[in-house]
Amino acid sequence: MKKKCFIVMTFWTIFVVVLGVYWYLQHLHHDSHILLPSILARGSSSISEPAATVFFNSMKKYCNLPTPDSVFGFEGDFEESYDLLGVITIFRHGDRGPLTTLDDKRKINCSSYITERYKRLEKFVRTYKSETLAAKLLPRSDFCIPGVLSKQGASQLIELGNGYKESYAKHCNFSDSNIIKHLSANTTSYSRTIQSAYSFLFGLVGSMFLNINLQKSGDVTFCSKYCRCEAANRFEKLHKFELNDLFKSDVSLAHFSPQVRRILKNSEKSKKSILPTTLKDILLHYACHDEIPGCSADESLCVNSTTIIPLDYYLQREAEASSSGLNLKKAGILRAYGLLNTIDQQILSWINMSKKRKAKTFLYFPYFNVLSGHDLTLMYILASLGIYDGYLPQYASRLTFEVLSKRSQYYLRVLWNGFDVSQNICPSSQTYCNARFLATFIRFEMKRYFQTDDFMRACNL
Repeated sequence: MKKKCFIVMTFWTIFVVVLGVYWYLQHLHHDSHILLPSILARGSSSISEPAATVFFNSMKKYCNLPTPDSVFGFEGDFEESYDLLGVITIFRHGDRGPLTTLDDKRKINCSSYITERYKRLEKFVRTYKSETLAAKLLPRSDFCIPGVLSKQGASQLIELGNGYKESYAKHCNFSDSNIIKHLSANTTSYSRTIQSAYSFLFGLVGSMFLNINLQKSGDVTFCSKYCRCEAANRFEKLHKFELNDLFKSDVSLAHFSPQVRRILKNSEKSKKSILPTTLKDILLHYACHDEIPGCSADESLCVNSTTIIPLDYYLQREAEASSSGLNLKKAGILRAYGLLNTIDQQILSWINMSKKRKAKTFLYFPYFNVLSGHDLTLMYILASLGIYDGYLPQYASRLTFEVLSKRSQYYLRVLWNGFDVSQNICPSSQTYCNARFLATFIRFEMKRYFQTDDFMRACNL
């Protein structure tokens, strides 16, 4: 009898425990969907100062702050059996004032992090005693100006240029005045990319940078003759619709846009759909310069509130949707088509010159081609190559193409922010891509997504 009773009690205990665990998991599952909105619902309370400091310090990971040892990478680091023919690098401009601003009357010091090399550039430019030259080459204020390169941003590119000089020192003498003949630089028409290009070149070749003429492109994608494309416009709009739908339909995201519109109530974007990337750009204005936005007593919701605490979660969800988005992939292929073709033609010309050099032994290598662009410049080309992680590239991010030769064979090595991604782009190769890989890749991707390798036909689909 006792044994039977014990069995019944044991069974009943197990049943109660299982039922309790099931109820808890169901409750936890339910809470996981409402956790973020419930946090947002308390947005009227400001973050305590320590919590705000922790949050804004956590945002610094997006700043790419300039330091003498901040540029780490494996550019120029390949086996000695390879010869370097040329390098093409595309980078985003440096730190700038935000494109969307809060109704904040404070001036933010954008010179919190400037390097000794930047001070040398300033000193060098001032020796010319030309305000016109100074305005052309240098940021004009210690404070943040919307859309304008900061001194901190110029410092980032000087350090990047110096990092390249060190990385390629064994392949090229950047102190030799003849190097200028083998350097070319392209930029968009925005002052922040022009000044970023000059800053990078100063870090690379010092005072000789003034002898390099910048070629300016009217488009952020350096699209050459492949710019106008209605299909690309359509795919971009579809991608934005997908992101907006995500933030409307997912219960853990639905509160984001309305809350941020309240924060931006006096902004030109207050009536538009807001994505986390927009808010991040505003917050970096503070986080990258050691500032925390304040809240006045009459504000029920402001940027220094619990609304922004889950921002990393929102950015992650946006990045996941962007990295896997078919419409963004298609737009990237069409937007990057012109630049990829230009890069391929540059590679082909270096290969042809290399063959002539071997026949006549009179040409000097390597060559360097620099393109100073925007986050969108890099986003499109990364998306087209299938290596975009969904996060807009940070300030001074760079994509590098190294053209190598070995025993009459030519190769392409690709690096993203200093790391070799050649295998990600052309996984069938054992080491690096074939030097003419981009030409083959463009045709394949065009046919795969648009059933044609003709740009105009693809744009008219």
